[in-house]
Amino acid sequence: MTDEFDRQRLIEERIRSAEARAVVSLEVIRDRVKSFLISEKGYSENDIECDREFEIIVDGKGTLTSVDYIIKLGDTRFMTIKCSPGSLESRERHAVSFARVVDSHQIPFAVVTDGSEARILDVISGRLISEGLDSIPDRSQAVEVIRSMELIPYPPERLDREKRILLAFDVIKCTEELCE
Repeated sequence: MTDEFDRQRLIEERIRSAEARAVVSLEVIRDRVKSFLISEKGYSENDIECDREFEIIVDGKGTLTSVDYIIKLGDTRFMTIKCSPGSLESRERHAVSFARVVDSHQIPFAVVTDGSEARILDVISGRLISEGLDSIPDRSQAVEVIRSMELIPYPPERLDREKRILLAFDVIKCTEELCE
């Protein structure tokens, strides 16, 4: 019985240790990305919503969801940014679902990044449109895009399904070792 108890304790310690490393890694990524947005892409602190929570209601029950950063210029949310250690592709669908359902219109672009690489997605189509941190639009490009774009709400008949997809991803917690 002692061997089984020791084994269980070791497993729990390893999981806690991996979770702690993932939290530290995520904070480093978040800091790097925010600094990049401000120093390289020209956004101001006021343009960046951090950890903004939204209530998602499905079957009459509300659940809070958030994303690392949202770029908001004036009254328009332009781009969401999900920071994550590990596989970026595994976070794309989550980022797109979030951008489709949290506002009155679909937030046009979703980014997933590990702080070194980035994948930029068109939220309307769900397709990858570019890769690399440098391909994230700078503030002046964002202003131009906002002037010419149409803000499109997500189709109401598909909204509950998309909310369920978002919430399913929200419950999946992923340490760096598990994501890779």
